[in-house]
Amino acid sequence: MSVTTIIVTTVVGALIGGITNTIAIKMLFHPYEAKYLFGKRIPLTPGVVPMRRKEASKKLGNIITEYLLTPDVFVEKLKSKESEKFIDLFIDKQIEIIEKENISISDLLNKVSPNLRHKILEFLYYEIDTKVKNSSDELMFRTIESLLPEDAKEKLDNEVSTLHLTLNERIISYLTSDKGYNDIYTMIDDFIENRGKLERAIKYVVPKDTLATRVQGELVQLLGNEDMKNIERDFILREYESLIKQTPSSYISSIDQEKITSRASSIFKQKINVEELLDRPIHLLNKNLFDSLKSSGKIRLRENIIHYLGKHIPGIVQNLHLAEVITRQIDSFDIEKLEFLVFEVARNELKMIMLLGYVLGGFVGFIQGIVVPYIV
Repeated sequence: MSVTTIIVTTVVGALIGGITNTIAIKMLFHPYEAKYLFGKRIPLTPGVVPMRRKEASKKLGNIITEYLLTPDVFVEKLKSKESEKFIDLFIDKQIEIIEKENISISDLLNKVSPNLRHKILEFLYYEIDTKVKNSSDELMFRTIESLLPEDAKEKLDNEVSTLHLTLNERIISYLTSDKGYNDIYTMIDDFIENRGKLERAIKYVVPKDTLATRVQGELVQLLGNEDMKNIERDFILREYESLIKQTPSSYISSIDQEKITSRASSIFKQKINVEELLDRPIHLLNKNLFDSLKSSGKIRLRENIIHYLGKHIPGIVQNLHLAEVITRQIDSFDIEKLEFLVFEVARNELKMIMLLGYVLGGFVGFIQGIVVPYIV
């Protein structure tokens, strides 16, 4: 056994072990691309990380989305005290801005899109015109009876059933008045004077005032007769039943319908006054409601936001395709920069691995220098 042999084997073993570990570490990233010799790829090129990057990025994306960034993690974070505090501060800030700057619904719409307010007004006015026209078209061909509310129909039936009595009373009141008598006298006078000689001779036999009084009395007696009252009642009821079975289209022309519909639409638009509502500051639309929002309402608003987001986060996360995003980002990451980051973070550990290679190689060489002479 020679000391020189032991030293040589120790040094050689240390160099072999250290250089092997150094090369192995370098081969994690180098070479960045495959190398070819005589048209055939040289084994172990490119390095392990460049060669397996696509596979690794895909698996890493799946691991992150399946075990780390799961919907439950987002929901849990959303329901944390920090998130609640952040949402409360955000709501308070927005309420303050709305109140101080007199923000209106139109202002919010303009921030979304400059023409959004105009489009909404067009849509609302179109809907009003359409609804009014459709309702008008429907009502025009329904019977008048079906258009009457039940209590109104019942009241109208009662009024019509006694209408003949009211008419009789008013006609009798008219006939027995001075005007009624004078009108009867005038009609008798016109009748006699506009007839032949024989008829005109009647006035010499029976005075016209006597005839007027007699006609007046007969008419009043006729109207007071029960049979006459029944005739009037039956006639009115027949006409009434016939009327309510008709449709408005029987009495209103299409041109008149268009005028009525147009007028109704205009009245609706004036009453609703959507433009004024959109331009009015939000905090003045309903001051009590806005004050309630600033106190207890914002808590309910925050709870609703959290509930809504928590309910839809699984779908949002799924639609984001986070695994694909992570895979794509890793694939597009510069390999040289990735190498720099890895070596920068694990510099001390990698140095220890290389040093360990030298130590283990030297130890193996030392043992080899002692054992080999005895074997040989």
